[in-house]
Amino acid sequence: MPLSDDGTCFACGKSNPDGLQLDIRTTPEGVELDYTPPARYEGWQGIVHGGIVSTLLDELCAWACSARGYRTVTGRLEIRFRHATPIGRPLRGFGRVVRERGAMVEVESRLEDESGNVLAEASARMMKT
Repeated sequence: MPLSDDGTCFACGKSNPDGLQLDIRTTPEGVELDYTPPARYEGWQGIVHGGIVSTLLDELCAWACSARGYRTVTGRLEIRFRHATPIGRPLRGFGRVVRERGAMVEVESRLEDESGNVLAEASARMMKT
């Protein structure tokens, strides 16, 4: 299936008024993100919904692949939630390619609070298209 970007991706699409509109940037190590989750993404009071945390980690994995020139889709995503992710507090996100094997790209991502504590992390197998 050919992939195309029309700017409406829920995570990074600037043309999606209901999306996260993430601004992920490339670094020498992979990609990174600064993001403060608003109250509309709350699960339990004061805590970011786990599905949104998962989306942030998945998007960092996808962008790490894109930074290497690959168009990928998620084949497998494993998430470890270490601490509750607070609403309205700055987060830093990181993603990097770990290994490439044929049509698969193994990637890691993580979210940290402003003190550098890891809140959640993921490992993914992304499939090249």
